[in-house]
Formats: sequence, structure tokens, C-alpha cells
Amino acid sequence: MIKGFFKWLAGVLAALVLLFIIGYIVVMILSDSEPAVADNSYLSISLSGAISEYRAPDPLESALGKSELDMKKVRDVLEKAAIDERINGVILQTEYVQVGFAKLQELRHLIKVFKQSGKPIYAFLGPDLAFSRDYYIASACDSIFMPPSANLFITGIGSEVTFYKDFFSKIGVQAEFVHVGRYKNAPDTYTRQSMSGPHKEVLDNLLDYMYNDLVSTIAQSRNMNKVQVDNLINNISGFTGRQAVKAGLVDRCGFVEDFKQQLSHSNRPPVRIDARDYAAIPASSLKIRNKSRIAVINCVGVISGGEDGQEPYFGKMMGAQTVIRNLERSAKSKSIKAIILRIDSPGGSATASEAIWQAIHKAAEKKPVIASVSDYGASGGYYISMAADTMLVTPGSLTGSIGVFAGKFNIQQLYNKLNINNVHVQRGANSTLFSVTRPWTDSEKKLMQKLIEDFYRDFVQKTADARGLSFKAVDKLAQGRVWTGEEAVRNGLFDANGFFYTAVDAARKMAHIDSSESVRLVYYPREKSLLNELMSSATILIRSDVMDTLRQYIMQIQNRPLALLPFTLSWN
Repeated sequence: MIKGFFKWLAGVLAALVLLFIIGYIVVMILSDSEPAVADNSYLSISLSGAISEYRAPDPLESALGKSELDMKKVRDVLEKAAIDERINGVILQTEYVQVGFAKLQELRHLIKVFKQSGKPIYAFLGPDLAFSRDYYIASACDSIFMPPSANLFITGIGSEVTFYKDFFSKIGVQAEFVHVGRYKNAPDTYTRQSMSGPHKEVLDNLLDYMYNDLVSTIAQSRNMNKVQVDNLINNISGFTGRQAVKAGLVDRCGFVEDFKQQLSHSNRPPVRIDARDYAAIPASSLKIRNKSRIAVINCVGVISGGEDGQEPYFGKMMGAQTVIRNLERSAKSKSIKAIILRIDSPGGSATASEAIWQAIHKAAEKKPVIASVSDYGASGGYYISMAADTMLVTPGSLTGSIGVFAGKFNIQQLYNKLNINNVHVQRGANSTLFSVTRPWTDSEKKLMQKLIEDFYRDFVQKTADARGLSFKAVDKLAQGRVWTGEEAVRNGLFDANGFFYTAVDAARKMAHIDSSESVRLVYYPREKSLLNELMSSATILIRSDVMDTLRQYIMQIQNRPLALLPFTLSWN
């Protein structure tokens, strides 16, 4: 009877999967057409929430109207709209954008490049709330509008760090970590209850850079001086639409309907086309991006072994196998002339980072490789970038963090509180090294310390070799310290500051592609795999047991050398 039930269940699941696949194929066929763009149109771009560097195309999402804008799409639509005679201009709406400082700087740069076309680009804040990030982007546009009763908050920049040591003690979890580097303080959030001096030193430096950039950028964009902007931020901070106009931060109160007519080339209202739809227009139809090919391999997320994926604990994962496979394909392809590594990673597994580093070196033997860093190129993210022929970084990127740590969580006391009995029988002096219910022995701790010290020395030496510096000079810059992209160039850790299109120009030159030729950008990873999506969903369903989920999380980082950024910055 039980066998019969499972056969029946397997049959039902197989039928559902088959129906899903058939539906997926039908949707792909139906969605395989580009949207029409009418004359006298304007491009509507809405930016809100997190904006990823790159999302692999998903035909199902696109067909259902759920496709999201990523940085790749934003670059593409602005580039196409600048030369598309059917597009008269752009209305850019921003509301609670949540990206890093480097992406903010690149978005401003893309707006400035678009303005060179002579077409107007207007910013609309709201419709309800707008914050510092939103305004930072909007201030690059020709004019800024917002509703009279909406609110704009420009409150400066701050960062919060949560420390769990005492909380862990209360619930019966013991965190044990070792690290190399004075500033490699990622484990501090688990092992301390307050911020260390080196941790605060780095945060203060980063916040000073970002705040000064925020003030000077607004001042320059709005024809103010820095003292005026500093006063608006510190003594007022919050504005209604009317108050923002009076303060000189906004040009006019109103709604999109009130000023879209300014984007019409006739008496008729202009036709709106959404950026998500316009993204489907092939660049080749506008006679751009249609010649020699350059591969863009996206290296996004926390570095791990295996394939790209999504984890409930770490978020977006950069799978070493995925990156290595894409590198090998690009290196072998006769049509690919150069490779751009678009990196947005705080680091991760040290061994996976090294595997990717090796693959980049092999690819660079066949064709030019350019590293281009977005928000993050730190720790393992920096490790992989230094294998490239040319290293470029956005001024506001978080990078460096040349260091390593490893640790484990001992949850035996939590088991005791939950009346869970765990019996361990061992052979070997270090057999409890990976146990989640035993602390490190002295010999196990020495073993882990030696392993990460060996990796750190190798990391520093590789950096020294790649950057033409001495071991001593790199060791001084390393120590797990996080630098801005601007500082990293000044210290010799990168070749130059630049945005994505700077990397495209560098790849063109290194591949000896004529400057007049419009190169085609081939993005990796390619289209999402239906099988991977189904497997990912199945994995989430399987992880339903709370204790098993906790154990899975702990085992993912247990005793593994991690080259990971020690913190993230969050501000409004």
C-alpha cells in the first residue's frame, strides 16, 4: 500500500512538472516578440528597492510582466533611448532605492552620458517618500519634480552593526573564530558585544568619504555651496515638496501628468513606454552593439562552490562552477574577443575564490580579461579581480579587505536547553574539529590558525605579484582593511577608477577592436535554467525542519576559511 501511494505521488508530481514545462515553452513562444515603440514616446524608468547588478533573463517572468530592472537593463535602455528617434526623453522615478554607493555613482554617470544626446531627462521623487539615495540619483537629471505634499528626507549617512555575543550566551550558542588581519573583524558580530577600535576606524573613514561625496555632489548639481547643503542636511533634514522647492532642492511641485507634455514633439500627449518593456528591444535594431563580441561574465554574490544560487542566509550566491564554466566557454569561443568580469561580491569561500582565480588566469592566456568592480569587490571579490589583466573599480566601491577568518558555532548548550541529547564517540585527536556540539580543542584551534595564516600569506603574495608591489607594502595595506575604490587606486590595488563602460572601452582597446566599431556584449550567465529553478524550489521545500535548517546553516560556514567583507553599510 505504501509503495502504491509513493508511485501515485511520483506520478502526480511528474505530471505537474510536465505541465509546468509545457506552459513554460508556450509562454516563451508567445513572449518571443519585441514591444512596439510609437513615435513621440518617452521612456519611463522606475527605480525602487534593491537593484541587482545582473539578473539572468527569465522568459517566464518577462511574459508574466514581472521582470525587474537590473543595472544591465538600466544601462541598455538609456543607451538605446539616447539614439532612438522615437524616444523624446526620459522620466526617471525614484522611491526608496536601496543600492550601494558605487551603483549610485554609476547611475549618476549613466544619466550624464544620456544627457549628452541633447534629450531631456526629468526626475520624479515619490509619489510619497524619497530619501538621500533617491535624491543623489535625481540630482543628476535636468529637472527634479515631486508632489507638493510628498516628503523628501536627506538625513546624512549612518551605519548600524548588531553584536550577538550576549544573545548567543543566553540561548546556548558559543561562537569560536580565528582571523588574520587587524581589521578583519567580520566575526566580531558573533564574538563581541561592542565595536572594536579598528572596526570603528574603518567605518568612520568610509562614512566620511560618502558624506563628503553626498554634500559636494548635491552642491555641484544644484548650484549651491557645501555649507548650504550641510545646513539643509543637519538642521532641516525633512522637506515637503513645497519646502524642497523653496530650499532649491527641487525645481517644481507636480505629478508626472503635469510635466510629461514637455516631452512631446507635437500637440498630442507623448506615449509612455516602460523601461522593462523597452529593455526587450534589441540593440542591434538601432544598429548598435552588433559587431565584435565581448563577454561580460557577472560575478555577483557571496562566493561558494557549486552553481549560482540563492540562499536564505547569505542571499545571492556566486557558484565557482558557474563562473569557471562561463570563463571556459568565453575563452574557447572564436567570436569572443575579450572578457569583462563584472564583480559585485563581498567575498566568501577562500577555496572557491582560489578556484575562480585559477580559471581567470587560464582565460587570460587566451584573450584579454578586464575586472570591473561595482558595489563590492572585497576580500574574495578582490582576490578574483587581481587575476585579470586590467583592474578597474568604481570610486565608491568597497574593496580590499585582504584577510581571512574561520570559525565554528557550538550549539551544545542550546541542545541542553531543548533537552536534546547528543552522544559523541571519537577516534583521532582532532576528530571533533567540525562538530557543532564541541568547542575546539587547543590542537584544533592551532590547526585552524595555521591554515588561515597560510592562506593570508598566499593572498598577500598573489596581490604583491599582481600589483608589482612588495610583500611588506601589501601586508601594510591588507590586514583585512576595507578601502573605497578611490583609495584602492591611490594605494596601487587597482589600475584606475571607472564605470562599466570604462571597462568596455578598455576591453575594446586590448582586443584591438576599432574605436568606431559598436561591440556586442554577451552576458553570462545566460538564460535561467528551468531545471535549476525547479530544483531550487524543491530545496526550499525540503528545508522545513527548524533544527535541521539551523544545522545546515552552521555547517555551511563551520571551519571554512572565509575571505569575506567584515560588514555592510546601510543608510537612507
